[in-house]
Amino acid sequence: MDLTGKKVAVLVEDLYQDLEVWYPLYRLREAGVTAFTVGSGSKNMYVSRHGYQCPADKSIKEINVNEIDGIVIPGGYAPDILRRYPEVNQLVQDAGHQGKIIASICHGAWVLCSTDLLEGRSITCFFAIKDDVINAGATYVDQEVCVDGNIISSRKPDDLPAFMRETLKALSK
Repeated sequence: MDLTGKKVAVLVEDLYQDLEVWYPLYRLREAGVTAFTVGSGSKNMYVSRHGYQCPADKSIKEINVNEIDGIVIPGGYAPDILRRYPEVNQLVQDAGHQGKIIASICHGAWVLCSTDLLEGRSITCFFAIKDDVINAGATYVDQEVCVDGNIISSRKPDDLPAFMRETLKALSK
């Protein structure tokens, strides 16, 4: 699958889940996507929950929704930090309203809960935050990947193959 010309932002902040940043980033690049990391702007280098460093290619203030085709929201504790930045929530919400691909895995749904994108949608996430997505208006489903329009969601790192299969498929349309 060649997705040359597509651009996807992978959100990153301290305490990100290692696999949920690096696996999508490399799979996207392997498919020809210009995939880059976008941080909150609090620093230039973010550290995973296991101590692995990830540089931010761009700050949230340097990105425009019109220059991307999708966003990947990894899990870990990072999404709870990311959603504290209004610019992050606005970017995700604007991209969602424009029909761009929003791919959220694990605790990444916390960012979606801080937007208006979940009302009436079906979504999966890490089971510990299912009440949050339900309270944000979504129907929680317990499956490895859920595709509801332009929102793709998965539960945990074990679901990454299905998550990326559906994300790449959606980007190819």
